[in-house]
This record gives sequence, structure tokens and C-alpha cells, in this order.
Amino acid sequence: MEYYNLPYNELIKRNEPLSRYTTFGIGGTAEIFAEPRNSAELKEFIEFGRDSRLPINVIGKGSNVLVNDSGVRGIVIYLARNGFKRVKRENSSIIAGAGVSLPLLVNKSVGWGLGGLEVLTGIPGTVGGAVASNAGGKYGTISECIMSVTTIDIDGRTHQYNREDIDFGYRKNCFLNQIIIEAMLKLKECNRVALLKRSREILQEKNLRQPLSAKSAGCVFKNPEGYCAGALIEQAGLKGQRVGGAIVSEKHANFIINTGNATAANVLELVDAIKGDVLRKFNILLELEIQVW
Repeated sequence: MEYYNLPYNELIKRNEPLSRYTTFGIGGTAEIFAEPRNSAELKEFIEFGRDSRLPINVIGKGSNVLVNDSGVRGIVIYLARNGFKRVKRENSSIIAGAGVSLPLLVNKSVGWGLGGLEVLTGIPGTVGGAVASNAGGKYGTISECIMSVTTIDIDGRTHQYNREDIDFGYRKNCFLNQIIIEAMLKLKECNRVALLKRSREILQEKNLRQPLSAKSAGCVFKNPEGYCAGALIEQAGLKGQRVGGAIVSEKHANFIINTGNATAANVLELVDAIKGDVLRKFNILLELEIQVW
């Protein structure tokens, strides 16, 4: 399909392979792949999508996304330009754009002697995705540091939400039909050496327990209330189970790894097999944590 009124043609790629933009390294193409340089251009792409009745998806590091082999219809907006990568310290707070790498932000905060974000060590992705999904784990979540979040909605309007206005929950997206563009994080002055030590300890533990260097999208399933999804999958005897190039990690059963030639169909077949086995053995229905496009 041709679109003749697209803004900023120089910022657009057509039929762009999305496997290049996800940590899974899997998936088909984006019909329209847009890279706005700033919020004004982002608004124009949003308005074009709305007026053309095209679906809009947003991608940062693609660390929580499985793209279907058939690709994605509509517009995929990639927040990787400098206008979304601002990191600014204001006393004990940090303002970070949605496109800022979360590991980079953690390292900067530790280097500045600001505590709170070190609990997110080892989590990939960007600030936008981390805020949208309330990223974190047993050490803490990003919502504990949120002071405010700035978004643009599907009508191109800018909103700023204070922490008390946001109903954060476990892997709960509080910003449906909105695109996060910036977050302000309230941290605390701490000893830089102690923060660095803690960050390294967390990363060391995660390296022991999780396949951090493998091609994956992190934890595939949410933890059911009162249970650990990885433990249920392991107890069901599914570690090492394979479909094509996709395999359940031997290190952490809630990770599915692309061994090099996996397709989205392979991953989805494995997901269905895991859900079926866990339901039969434990009467617990697992819910996906990753997004499937």
C-alpha cells in the first residue's frame, strides 16, 4: 500500500526487518518504520496514523517483544534519535528521555552517587519501556523512583502525570494509548562505591541465574500470584524443550532462547506447549509478559 502524505519521508523506511531491533532477533517487517527526531515529529506521525486509521506500535530496544513472522501492519515508531535520549541531573533527580538505554541510566545514576536505580541492574530495554511495564524484580521496581511521567496521546496531546496519579502494578501498563516520552526520577544521595558494589553483586547473581547473553526477550510469562512462573515451568520438566530453533533455557525456565534460526512460529508453539503443560500439571494458566506483535 502506498501512502502519499507521510510526513518526513527521510525519516521513514518501508518494509524494514524488525528482527534487527529486537533482542530476540526474530520477526517480519514493519510496513512503515518511522524514526522521529523529537516530540514535534513524533506528534506528526501519531496524527498521520490516527487520520489514516493505521495501527501504531512503539519500539525502543525491543527487549520485551516478539514480532510475528508475517510482520507488523501500520507504523512502528522507533525512539532512538537524540531528541529522546536526553539524560539530565537535577540535584538528586534525573530527567531521562524514553529512548535512553536503561543500563546506561543505571550506570550514570551509580556514577553520580544517586541510589534507587541500581536495583534495575541487568535489565535491558529503554526508559520508556521500563516505565510502561514497571520494570523490576525482587530487588525493586522503577515505579519506586518515579516522580513524574510525560506522554503524548493518540490525539497528539502532551500530558504530565505525577507519581500519585499513576496506579503502578506488577507488569501493568498504565499508559495505554499513550507514548511515554520522558520520566523524572527521584533518587537519593548515596555512597558511589557502595552503589557500584551493589550493582555488581546484582549483575553477578543474574548472570548465574539467567541467560543474559542469549537471544531472548527476558521472562516470557508473568509470575502468577503466589507462584514463580520459572519454577512452575521447571517443575513441569520443560527445561531444554525445543521447537525448531527456539528452546526453553536450561539456566532459567522462564526464558525462551533463539538458538540462531528460530522463527516467531517456533516461539509461539513453544509458548502454547508450556502453557498447556503447566495448566494440566498445576491448574495454573500462565499469562504472557512479553508483547506479541
